[in-house]
Amino acid sequence: MNISTVNPPPQAQALLSPTKKVSTYETTGGLVTAQFAAHNLSLIPTITAGSIIHDNACGSGTITRLILTSPSSPNDLKIHATDIDPPFLSALSDTAAEHNWPVSVSNQKSETLGFDDNTFTHSLTNIAIFFTSSAGLDGAKEIHRTLQPGGLAVVNCWAHVTWLLPIKTVHETIRPGKPFPTPVIAWHDGQHIQKVMRDAGFKEGDMKIERSDAWAVVKRDGLREWAEKSWAYLGGIAGWFDGDEETWDQAVDKLVELLLVQPGTTVEEDEVRMRASQWVVVARK
Repeated sequence: MNISTVNPPPQAQALLSPTKKVSTYETTGGLVTAQFAAHNLSLIPTITAGSIIHDNACGSGTITRLILTSPSSPNDLKIHATDIDPPFLSALSDTAAEHNWPVSVSNQKSETLGFDDNTFTHSLTNIAIFFTSSAGLDGAKEIHRTLQPGGLAVVNCWAHVTWLLPIKTVHETIRPGKPFPTPVIAWHDGQHIQKVMRDAGFKEGDMKIERSDAWAVVKRDGLREWAEKSWAYLGGIAGWFDGDEETWDQAVDKLVELLLVQPGTTVEEDEVRMRASQWVVVARK
């Protein structure tokens, strides 16, 4: 929870405006969450004709896009894509209309979905379950409720993010004396994500979990831009504070410095590669 009510500085507001927010995300953290989505789709059987899919907390539709642009995608399927962030929903709606995709886009919270019980053959949630209430349990319960018997759920969470410690360190550097929030629930060891799925009704024997890596890859001369966009998204984890506008460049420069020396970062000629890891659970109802 943010511990400050100060509005984001103008630099962050510019990068998170309705016209920029989607591209800001997709060129930072979205570089790895898209890889997670592609990997996780490879863990389930090929989607067949007649499938009814929930792209849950869909963002701009990464999962929807991967499914519908796959050479193996059947003609007869339906996707319901839900999220609560209007710029992302608008981006997906525009893409779906442009390509005449079989997608219904709606603004819905993952904890209180408006779908009937036993609706979906697949419920796919990419890097979002931990945002739902009751430490993820309310979101998991809705996944279980809306899946058909025999349906498949895929959920994932962060295991490691190379740039999170640098974000914390920058916060402590430019905002001395202001605490950085500690997560109430630890998801990084993969235990909690399994627990919420079990507590939601999925049986242990019908669940599989694995860990996998992805990489944010940027050009060395583009690292500062990547860092600035990331600070716009993540610099407010503890809230924004008076003075953040004045320390903006200092924060971004410090973030670049720290990113280059993290254990999860490798620099190869003109490329910087930053590792992120996930835990992914595939569960059958």
